Amino acid sequence: MSQTKYLKGECSHCHGRLEFPAESTGTLAQCPHCGQETELMLVAPAVEPAIPRKTLVWTLIAVVVLVLGLGGALYALHLANKKYGKKPEAAVEPVLAPPQHTDTDDPARKAGFELKSITIQKVEGSSLVYAVGGLKNLEPRQRFGVTVKLELTNSAGEKLGTATDYQRVIETNGEWQFKALVVDKKAAGAKLANITEQQ
Repeated sequence: MSQTKYLKGECSHCHGRLEFPAESTGTLAQCPHCGQETELMLVAPAVEPAIPRKTLVWTLIAVVVLVLGLGGALYALHLANKKYGKKPEAAVEPVLAPPQHTDTDDPARKAGFELKSITIQKVEGSSLVYAVGGLKNLEPRQRFGVTVKLELTNSAGEKLGTATDYQRVIETNGEWQFKALVVDKKAAGAKLANITEQQ
């Protein structure tokens, strides 16, 4: 006793589901749903995409998460640069030439410096004495190997000797607080004798 194999198809008019014996394939029959004649054919299998839909959805989610993460990292970097990054430098007015001075007897001005007052200072609790003062660089360039030579005087204004101090570099518009050791303890005053600079 042979068993009849049944196949599944659909009506070509109403697309209703049909079940028919395998040997009836390709013949015409009346559709029980719409009553029209239809050819008994197998239903074509549903076309599956090459990449499963689930994989596409998870890939899209991963791409969105990566883009959002990258955007967040770039924004955080922008904020960090704003907070800790290099500050914009203030505009510096160019200095075209050092100021011209008419006082030709001033050795500081001749050398392109401005001299602050010089005082004699004794180190507390010690026998050391220094001639202390300040020089400001008036030229639009660094100054290298600057030596100040000071002329020392006693309380009567008589010359006693000299004292010197040295500075390796003075920046443009920079100030140097010099401190020259005074050997003669009778020194009561000091004045600038000259300034030399390495060429």
